Amino acid sequence: MNLSKNKREALRNQFGGCCVYCGEQLPARGWHAELIDEEYISSGLAAVCRDCRIAKGNATPEAFRAILAEQVERAQRSSINFRTALRFGLVCKVKEPVQFWFERQLGSTVLTVRPYTASVHRNSLQA
Repeated sequence: MNLSKNKREALRNQFGGCCVYCGEQLPARGWHAELIDEEYISSGLAAVCRDCRIAKGNATPEAFRAILAEQVERAQRSSINFRTALRFGLVCKVKEPVQFWFERQLGSTVLTVRPYTASVHRNSLQA
């Protein structure tokens, strides 16, 4: 997508300089401008971090939501590291729908409820 430098910067700042999906701060370079249905964002154009772009692929926001919702169960089945972290209380399974950053910023509600997401607990003893 060919955007002028000013339009690209305005797009990056649309949601506080954060990825519309995960909410991570976007670097000055190395993020993607992506078309997304105007049902989600009025401009139909969104700033997406590299990691979300790779994880999402060509999926729609709802399909990406479903992909993310499956991650906890997949990790529990396939990762001894995840199961160990779960046993020691470093992460926990919670029944919460996957909600994207732009939804939290716009105050919209998630229509599709998915079974689990993971919550990471920070160790309060870390310096």
